[in-house]
Amino acid sequence: MEDNRDLVVEVDLRPNDVYTPFRWDRGNLARWVSAFVLCLIFYDLYKNQSATLLSFPDGEAILAVVALLVLFVLFALLVFPYLRMRAMFRKSPAMTKARRYTFRATGITIQSDDANSDCKWSFFQRAVETPSVFALSITSRGATYIPKRCFASPNDVARMRELIRENMPGLTTLRRD
Repeated sequence: MEDNRDLVVEVDLRPNDVYTPFRWDRGNLARWVSAFVLCLIFYDLYKNQSATLLSFPDGEAILAVVALLVLFVLFALLVFPYLRMRAMFRKSPAMTKARRYTFRATGITIQSDDANSDCKWSFFQRAVETPSVFALSITSRGATYIPKRCFASPNDVARMRELIRENMPGLTTLRRD
């Protein structure tokens, strides 16, 4: 029996819905592993070369520069992407405005105070589901995020998966639960 009802979701997007450094995904795993490897490299250099560095005049200043470099790398890999996302939300008031998404078999209607849009499923290149959000990619760098916290019930989340599977075959990474 096919379910033909529309799925309506009211979304108020937050920066943590789009990116958080502690979410378990490939990008964050790569950032954390890179940061760990770089810290190991800096530690090894410090451990093996600290006597040599301290033998120079102002060798302690060189060690301080190395420590600052380690902090900068950690900051750039782990914290900067999150701060950039928060800045995008702060600079673009449209990102924080409430949106109403209506999902149906024929497409998606997006309504907000600023604009209304009717999109066919073919407008989206890919759909990815994480434990907390559905991301419908428009380009390789842009996506529409629908947080699961905005769905009225677990049945609506299941209906969303069903609609995505039916209308975007082969272009999805969805959870099984």
